[in-house]
Amino acid sequence: MNVVATPRGAILESATRLFGTNGYAGTTMRHIATAVGVLPGSLYAHIQSKEELLSEIVETGIDRFLALGHEVLASPASAEDHMYSLITGHVQLVAVNTDSIRVVYHQWRHLSGEARARVVEKRREYEAMLLSVIDDGIEKGEFVGEAHPNVSAKAILGALNWTSEWIRPDGPETSEEIGRQMADTLIGGLKSGRGSLSS
Repeated sequence: MNVVATPRGAILESATRLFGTNGYAGTTMRHIATAVGVLPGSLYAHIQSKEELLSEIVETGIDRFLALGHEVLASPASAEDHMYSLITGHVQLVAVNTDSIRVVYHQWRHLSGEARARVVEKRREYEAMLLSVIDDGIEKGEFVGEAHPNVSAKAILGALNWTSEWIRPDGPETSEEIGRQMADTLIGGLKSGRGSLSS
């Protein structure tokens, strides 16, 4: 393949697949070049470094979740409906972007400097969206007052993020079914007072 005609998107696509399969540390520029079909040195006509690729993949992935959050929270709905939409939407994003989401979850710690700081801030922003919905639900009486919002938000995120490890397009349940079941289960926990840390 002629490097002049090699789109940056092809490089990102190959890097995403390789980072997701082999990890960031286990992937070299030579691996990426081979997957794209160019000489390793030719990649630098399009990118500055391997970390630049990781940064773009991770930030693009997180931006998808932030866009979901902004869209959901902008709609006039109950806290329960907001949480339902966030959970089902999150699962759909994982199902459609499994390779890149694995990189977002597991490889972001390889980033350094400003790139790492941006990612940390975006992760906090998304968690804050979930937290705001939980706080709103408690205030309105939709979720139990004994719930600990910070713990609940982290627990929900942990459950959602792990779906990238087991969700399969050819699995027995569709991603829509998985999203609905997870929403019912996780929201059920917010509406139940059992197991309260304050009890």
